[in-house]
Amino acid sequence: MPATTEAKSADKAPMDHLQDALEDLDKAREKAGEEVGTKIDSARDRINEAREDMSHRGHDQLTEWREQLKTAADDALEELGRWAIRAQRRPEALGELSEEITKRKAEVGA
Repeated sequence: MPATTEAKSADKAPMDHLQDALEDLDKAREKAGEEVGTKIDSARDRINEAREDMSHRGHDQLTEWREQLKTAADDALEELGRWAIRAQRRPEALGELSEEITKRKAEVGA
């Protein structure tokens, strides 16, 4: 069963829609007079600027999310470490964990 035009359109990313708009403007430019062509060129420029801005914003957002995820992962590891320590039932195990903590501190330069 072939996909409908609406389904195909829904699968496109915003950048794809902008590219389609630019292609439509190019086609209209070919058929337009000078005055309309100038306005089409102006619209093309604005779409290109918006596309670049969206791309930069997307990259910045991705960078921010990666940093947040790294921080969350570090927080989760720290909490898991606390649980591991609290779960110990033998004093010897706590001593071994203490030694591991000392070694790890030296490795990370703390």
